[in-house]
Amino acid sequence: MGEWDDYQIMAHEDLETSEMAAREEFLRNNPPLTGLAAPEDLRTIDLIKRPWRNNKGLWFDLADNHVIQAHLAEIPPGGHTTRHRHTTEAYIYIVKGSGYSIINYEGEPEQRVEWSEGSLFSPPVWAWHQHFNSDRDETARYLALQDTGLVRHLRLHRIERHPSQKKVGQGMEYEVEAQPASGSDVVPVAAAVDAAERE
Repeated sequence: MGEWDDYQIMAHEDLETSEMAAREEFLRNNPPLTGLAAPEDLRTIDLIKRPWRNNKGLWFDLADNHVIQAHLAEIPPGGHTTRHRHTTEAYIYIVKGSGYSIINYEGEPEQRVEWSEGSLFSPPVWAWHQHFNSDRDETARYLALQDTGLVRHLRLHRIERHPSQKKVGQGMEYEVEAQPASGSDVVPVAAAVDAAERE
């Protein structure tokens, strides 16, 4: 993977695929929770629909931090997020549920990262990624920890939906079967971490 530098030379946003306006409107209408700790259990706290991302979510701005920001997201049973990429670094911790994520830079092979409750992984900056809930009966939740404050300060903050998903609901061609086909590129979380450390 190596498209990290490409996002730094973007002269403007593609308004058809940018998620920035939808995200900012959501945060105006649903301000992040503040304080020193989340007020409720992350497995059960109420979340709010995020139509542009195909799921529910809630943001946190704890301890007046200026660099770290977090959001909690829920994927419906058998559902998935939109395929997207962003200029922030992100650690994703699985709060509940099981599933997988498809991750790749433009033009490079897709990697599949399997996850379940307690897993931690990180899509590289500006790599396309999409999260899938394998359970047809239960929701899945993940907590994303990002350096959003720093990237916003540097005026490099961008979030973009894949071009095939310019409208909400598009992009179903990226849906992958819950069970990997024989010989497919399945990357368990531990293996993905090991591979990243070797790069």
